[in-house]
Amino acid sequence: MLKKLLKYEFIYLSKDFTRIYITYGASVAIFSLLLLINQGTGSVVSSALVTLLAIFGIVYYIFTALLAFMTISHNVRRFKKNMFSHEGYLTNTLPVTPAQHVIAKVIAGAVNYVLSFVVIYVGLLVISICTGHADSIRNMMDIFFEALDNFGLILPLFLSLATGFLAVLLCCYLVTALGSMQGGSKGGSTVLAVLIIIGYMLLYSTISSALYSNGVSTEGVMYFFAFFFAACAGIEFALVIHIIKNDLNLQ
Repeated sequence: MLKKLLKYEFIYLSKDFTRIYITYGASVAIFSLLLLINQGTGSVVSSALVTLLAIFGIVYYIFTALLAFMTISHNVRRFKKNMFSHEGYLTNTLPVTPAQHVIAKVIAGAVNYVLSFVVIYVGLLVISICTGHADSIRNMMDIFFEALDNFGLILPLFLSLATGFLAVLLCCYLVTALGSMQGGSKGGSTVLAVLIIIGYMLLYSTISSALYSNGVSTEGVMYFFAFFFAACAGIEFALVIHIIKNDLNLQ
């Protein structure tokens, strides 16, 4: 049944994010075309071209900064709508456990999150080619991955990033579930989610500084946070399932 849930989650995501990715690709294409035109004009640059470059440059950079965040916020809205709105009456009659619902949404959200970074990287590569900096981008990536391989940081880095993502996403699920118990206040839930994420960041900074000051290696710090975030994610997962099973309040 989990496979069927994943199928529907990916269908739902594709309907919305196909349009978003096409729009992002269009912004990259237009911005790249304007850059090529600007290079072709040499020293003679019209005010109209400068204005268009500024507009589409701002659109591209803002879109890039928000794209990864949009994948998380979209996934959380999907979770809320599917589990705690009127759709929940149908969702909770399916022969599927709450855990399977949550796991399917987490997997779909994680895949979409990674795909967003792939889209961002492709866009960055296209623009770097148009500006003549493709080799520097590739060299930076080669150096980055070579450094990871040499110092054996690939596995701990992956684990810390993956568990950190899970902890943040499940934190948002938990806040949504708690908000549903309080009548579904959007403002209160948003503030609580932001405060918890800020708390995660402060805790990460404080603990990592303490570990480094005590001589713990970068690899050890990453493994520590991988286990820490995994524990947080496990607790959040259990609390979300408990709320769905015992304190479900459909809006």
